[in-house]
Amino acid sequence: MTPATAGRDPMPPSMPEGAQTTMTPVTPLTTPAAAVQVIGLSKSYGAVPVLHDIDLEVQRAETLCLIGPSGSGKSTLLKCLNLLEQPNAGEIWLGETCLTAPHADVDAARARIGMVFQHFNLFPHMSVERNVTLALTSVKGMGREQARTLARRHLDEVGLAAFADQRPTRLSGGQQQRVAIARALAMEPELMLFDEATSALDPELVKDVLAVMRDLASGGMTMAVVTHEMGFAREAADRVAFMCDGRIAEIGTPDRIFERADHPRLRQFLSQVL
Repeated sequence: MTPATAGRDPMPPSMPEGAQTTMTPVTPLTTPAAAVQVIGLSKSYGAVPVLHDIDLEVQRAETLCLIGPSGSGKSTLLKCLNLLEQPNAGEIWLGETCLTAPHADVDAARARIGMVFQHFNLFPHMSVERNVTLALTSVKGMGREQARTLARRHLDEVGLAAFADQRPTRLSGGQQQRVAIARALAMEPELMLFDEATSALDPELVKDVLAVMRDLASGGMTMAVVTHEMGFAREAADRVAFMCDGRIAEIGTPDRIFERADHPRLRQFLSQVL
């Protein structure tokens, strides 16, 4: 399957509320190197279509950045990848597992995917360390000491081992977001999803979070990143996908997207944000 996008027939302009989803699992259409496949994915909220028949692949150890104007469907697509949003049609494959198959173990699949949101979603009454260990002990059934060791290692990776005993409210926004990254990494995911992870931060706090994300990218973590940070997309991404009107209008290397864009809406978008 070619990770293309724009050449498919558009989705009908509306989908009736309560319409049945269509998700018959098939054999993946790509090589085993693909970490994620999206095939014919559509999503509507009631009668309002948000995503239109999207095809996409993310290869193992690849960083894919999703850019585009607000309301283009970027965050909805990301949330569909771990079924925080249920698609109305299409398939999502994580490796050789079809997440949208009728009897898929969604909880087991989600344990293989880490997600970092715009807002940190930390528990303010728990220590930084406990925020990281909670899922390890309650979801993975890991022993307390093993979880503490793993939490300290990942907090050290994001430069926050010294704050393990602090409450999140004592940390800056950028530090809290790095705790959220450490929490996701501690689950040892196959795929990391970042949904505008820096957009809620003051500008001076963005740099440290982006540095952690760059380190993950250079270290071979498979990542799909919704971002408005064009510098990060240009420097850290292997490929960049531009979304508008619920479709992937253009996808390619950063040089191709930022220097030789074909789609007129992409050229207009870049002229406004660069």
